[in-house]
Amino acid sequence: MAIPGPGNPLVMGKIYQELDGAGYSASADPNEIVTLSGLVGGQPDTINSNSTSKPDTSTPHSMSEWYSYDHSAAAAFSWPTPVGGFSYANSSDYVIAAVSDTGASRNAGTQIELTFNSNGSHVHKTKDYRTGLAGTYNLGGSFSSSGTPTIIEARWVIVDGDFTMNGGTADKIAVGYVPGGSIGSVYQDVRTGSNGNATDLDFTDSWRTITPAVFGGSGSNTQTFSIQATAQSTTSNGDQAKVATSASGDYVGLQLRANSDNSKIITLRSGLSTNVSIDAVSYEPPDFSCLLPTMNVIEETRGMVPVSSIVVGERIRARGNLNDSSVEKQWATVTENSVHTRSGYWNVENGLKITNDHPVWLTDETSSAWVKVEDMRPAISRTYHEGSVDTHYIATDVGHFYAYYENVSYETPGKKWIVSGNYSPESD
Repeated sequence: MAIPGPGNPLVMGKIYQELDGAGYSASADPNEIVTLSGLVGGQPDTINSNSTSKPDTSTPHSMSEWYSYDHSAAAAFSWPTPVGGFSYANSSDYVIAAVSDTGASRNAGTQIELTFNSNGSHVHKTKDYRTGLAGTYNLGGSFSSSGTPTIIEARWVIVDGDFTMNGGTADKIAVGYVPGGSIGSVYQDVRTGSNGNATDLDFTDSWRTITPAVFGGSGSNTQTFSIQATAQSTTSNGDQAKVATSASGDYVGLQLRANSDNSKIITLRSGLSTNVSIDAVSYEPPDFSCLLPTMNVIEETRGMVPVSSIVVGERIRARGNLNDSSVEKQWATVTENSVHTRSGYWNVENGLKITNDHPVWLTDETSSAWVKVEDMRPAISRTYHEGSVDTHYIATDVGHFYAYYENVSYETPGKKWIVSGNYSPESD
């Protein structure tokens, strides 16, 4: 045990036992010749500089200098001192967008993997993930520490976050802690759809104990932490859950604290050069879905044919991945082809003949989305033709397909559009 503090009587022989490793509680050895100068000079061992209280080496020496001396004291725990106490993760992993065009839940987020080591370097990696936590970890960097802490805690912080929350209560921004071991996973909502939008809003979560096994805790030495946006739509207008930053002083970061000491905090955060944008969007396809019978599709065995000839069970050409044009095209199975009478139709870009509220997949400079014909950007030409017309509702198992202009062939298909095919038709 350490030497008692001020107000307690001290025994020189017991101070010797503390220095000898037996501890101050051990009985003094009457055969040892002990002097204050000898103790200060290294008898029987040199003074441990890690002790917060220790005698000085100047004369005259005093017994009171030994109050609270601890010969077994470990080095004080400390983090490194990067600029501002920050360690920067991969900025690109904080710019993520994920879109669902079926009304299903869609997640976009960043996950930090942190591996603790007993001494020196601790490694942190980041990855962006979408639905299913896909993505590859990228080395975010490493930071070091010295000494052994009694407790390590973590919390997520957001500085001047801009929130877009235009959906229902299912839409949210949340943070998560999955330390592993016997410590349970913890998830905390930051903002939900019912809270609405906000600009320059700060968030600071509660401290969560994550002490890893290497420091005597019950948590795994490799732990994961996440921040994610979740959107789930019930309308064709779409729901969005997004957190973003817009200035160099704004950031999203995971803070670590040692020994519950606010002077021992390090922050793993997004970089300075790239603003955060974690964005999840979900659309519920609207209740309109009709093409004029002369519009064409590519059927797997028959080639280019009009939609009026397609039967349930045939397979027609569709995009492989709505958000990635490089993915190989796929064959979509037709689940319905029914005729509905409508009061008019649009002719888009002098070729796509489609009813008034039919959604079409469009891409602009920043994003892609299902857009109703009347809501297309002004640069897309379209004219409306009134009059009763029979139209075809085509549904597919993947929810979309390619529609081609009239008077084209398989060899020269001309311009094609991605149209939705995964919702109930409406007649008027």
